[in-house]
Amino acid sequence: MLIKTIKHNDLEMLQVFCDECKKLGYENNSSFDRMKLLWCKEIGEYWCAIEDNRIIAVAGCHPLPEVSKNAWRIMFRGCELPGNNTFKGLGKGDWNSITQREFIPLMVEWIPSKELYITTNIDNEHSSGKAARNHRIMELLAKQGILHKHSDMFLYGVNQAIWKLDINEYTRRRKILKGNYV
Repeated sequence: MLIKTIKHNDLEMLQVFCDECKKLGYENNSSFDRMKLLWCKEIGEYWCAIEDNRIIAVAGCHPLPEVSKNAWRIMFRGCELPGNNTFKGLGKGDWNSITQREFIPLMVEWIPSKELYITTNIDNEHSSGKAARNHRIMELLAKQGILHKHSDMFLYGVNQAIWKLDINEYTRRRKILKGNYV
């Protein structure tokens, strides 16, 4: 699997990814516009995972001044097509998805701040139930100390929970499980 930033020469593959997301009802990733691709790349960055010459996962990051002047939102529009991640080996409480396992370390390294946040939709469903499940997963990760609930906020027209990533705890857990990441 190749993990890289999305470039102009990836747009044809990205369109196929968006078409698949649309069929699955993943509204936020159903088009470049819905992904806010250009906006995000102007102020932040977007990554993708490529396997067998097709994009199977994406996630971006951008500044989040609504939280603080140093805040960055990670896992923006994070999405993984089903059936592509055959990774096994982490416990239930650890992040198994490609986006969480592969993209977060790159975002931690790339972003010029250590104040990183993940948002989850509280009551606005755009993804066939996945947003509600994702919100519950973040609550479980907060109980484990990987995330800390910052606040609930009306952000970009949606009620969202704001979760601060504990980079030290995330990194500590990755080091313990490093053999599973190879």
